[in-house]
Amino acid sequence: MIQMQDRGNVAVVHIRTPSIDAVSAREIEEFCGRSRKITVLDFEQVAFINSAGISGLLKFIVAARKRGHRVYAIHVSKHHRKIFKMVELSRFMPIIEEHEIDQLE
Repeated sequence: MIQMQDRGNVAVVHIRTPSIDAVSAREIEEFCGRSRKITVLDFEQVAFINSAGISGLLKFIVAARKRGHRVYAIHVSKHHRKIFKMVELSRFMPIIEEHEIDQLE
């Protein structure tokens, strides 16, 4: 369900599930220990995120930021952009375009 791609200093975490819920959120949280200085979460295949999923994402982001790491998101749908903005998730996990990954340092 979750695959990590190494792109030098950046880890891209591909979320390969249509739904982020309590189960998949736990899988994402497991990547906390393996996150890099820069981690990008890929939401391309995600169609639904419930409250447990939002909570899991927040835990991942908080843990990464405590270690001085930065987290970004790519391929976020318009609907999820609205949700991320409402719960201020995009404030701590900026949404970027895929071509911007190589510019992150």
